[in-house]
Amino acid sequence: REAVEAEAQPGDASGVQGGDLALQPYRGTQRDVSWLQFTGSVQLRLPLQGERWEGVSEHDFEVRVRENELSVRCLTHDSGDELDNLSGTLKKEVDPKACWFALERDVEDPSGKQRVLVIDLAKKAAGKAWTGDKIFTETLFKRKSFAWQANQTLINQENDGWLTLKPGRRSDVQDPFTVSRGWLCAELEQGQTHDLVQFRIVLDQKKLNEALEKVPFYSVFGADCSQRFFKLFIRGDESSPILLGELGGRVVPSLTLLELTTFTREVPGHRIAGTMETLPCLDVTLAKSQESLGQWEELLHADEDVLNQPQGSLEEFEEQVMRAKRDPSPDREDWTPDDWADEQKEKADAAFKDGCYRDAIVYYTRALRHTPLNEKLLSNRSAAYIKICRYQLALEDADKALQIQPRWSKAYFRKGQALRGLRRFEDAITAFRDGQALD
Repeated sequence: REAVEAEAQPGDASGVQGGDLALQPYRGTQRDVSWLQFTGSVQLRLPLQGERWEGVSEHDFEVRVRENELSVRCLTHDSGDELDNLSGTLKKEVDPKACWFALERDVEDPSGKQRVLVIDLAKKAAGKAWTGDKIFTETLFKRKSFAWQANQTLINQENDGWLTLKPGRRSDVQDPFTVSRGWLCAELEQGQTHDLVQFRIVLDQKKLNEALEKVPFYSVFGADCSQRFFKLFIRGDESSPILLGELGGRVVPSLTLLELTTFTREVPGHRIAGTMETLPCLDVTLAKSQESLGQWEELLHADEDVLNQPQGSLEEFEEQVMRAKRDPSPDREDWTPDDWADEQKEKADAAFKDGCYRDAIVYYTRALRHTPLNEKLLSNRSAAYIKICRYQLALEDADKALQIQPRWSKAYFRKGQALRGLRRFEDAITAFRDGQALD
């Protein structure tokens, strides 16, 4: 799982990121919430549909979890009873400190605007399946403690054990290094059926045993998958992926399966014919989407030189590939810095309008590289920082804009918003008044 913060590349979020080994039952639905079960976690996914969710960001949600309960609410939008589907008593216990949540794009939405709220619940008993088709326990009453004597302070146990999760996926940099790709992975086999793509990574038994002495089996491998791109890696060594490339067709990311297993085959070249060996392997199964059923000419286009270079997230790789495919505009040869900045600003404005504030920040930053003294770009980036609650960065941009254009009321307004977010209320009032005096 990855959470790129500083200079994240904009683009569609993967359908499945960092998924570990699947466990049966693998998928289901309860209360309009779909769920996926892995060896180490259960992942809840709620599509946010309708106008009420326009402009919402991860920081607008409060997700609290304790060992046997989950609570989700939106602090800025009227969610009706939609988020109630994500709140309740859990069937099994979880580890709150290892849970996370994120707001991602729905890769199956053609418009690219629909969001999915993803909550990953780390199992307290990893490796044990949550059986049945329900994640939440349905109860008629919710028990609460109350004061049973007049002079007794009201007992409130609802806050006991609760942990408020920070938005964003858990970063893979937290995973310990266990083994390198070159030592663990011995062979690659691949094949396909009418509706499936399959990869088999044959593993070295000795190196696998050494890795399993450091981490549990379900924490050795991870995979990121979008509709057109796939990445398979060893946790703790994500920058050196086992597989990375563009698929020969489209797949359904949420149906990606990883299975650590064994297989038996005849020992090639053995002096005694029929001698068999049993080897460990990682089997990866991708489900072809409806429009890509049938035989693919190539399963995965992977460049050996790319695999041998340090790699970032799948989104960054996908952006690089798509950028390389785009033909450069012949008109750009005579472009001025303002022209280059305007191109990035258009993308930033569109991303901001769609509620993709982090993408907008990336584009505004690129525009500022061409025109660093553009006060409007600084003001716009300040507004985007405010949307994701990065108030100190928003204040710095507002101050820079005022240095360039001291009598611009909008820059004072941005400064006031940032100061208010930093809870410097007297300074915020002063900034708002200074801006108002210039109108």
